[in-house]
Amino acid sequence: MIKYIQFLKDFDSKLKKYFNQHQEFIHCKLYCSECCEKGDYPISELELNYMMQGYIELDNETKIIIQENIQKIKKGGTCPFLINKKCSIYNFRPIICRVHGLAYLYKNNTVKLPYCVNSNKNYVNVYANCEINIEPIKENLDTQEVLKNFNFGEIRNLYDWLNH
Repeated sequence: MIKYIQFLKDFDSKLKKYFNQHQEFIHCKLYCSECCEKGDYPISELELNYMMQGYIELDNETKIIIQENIQKIKKGGTCPFLINKKCSIYNFRPIICRVHGLAYLYKNNTVKLPYCVNSNKNYVNVYANCEINIEPIKENLDTQEVLKNFNFGEIRNLYDWLNH
């Protein structure tokens, strides 16, 4: 886990540069949690274990709220770690959450856009006719690609991890 934590420090530093590079197109703000309210949240076993470390560090009141949220979780619904429009385990969040908001190259040189482009948020000023007219980040930032040097285990939807 120590190697993964160091990797995240380096990865977050790289992401900071990417977010700065595209800052004029990104409109994420504190309490803007649309991406946490509608999603599939594919995460690896490695990330789930790390998230649970963050969960363990929470106060009991927050843990109870998360446990209640887990009982109500639906596939494609709100992340159970979202409380009052804030991530309760922010420093322990998975890759998909860390990269959300960026437009980046995906498989076969297609561009992966953040979900919120459909809500007139990120990249809305440079997105038309299902295309983006700026250079995306030239790195595949999907979980499987980002964690390729780790034994990250299976990747499942957060819903599936929490309902087994």
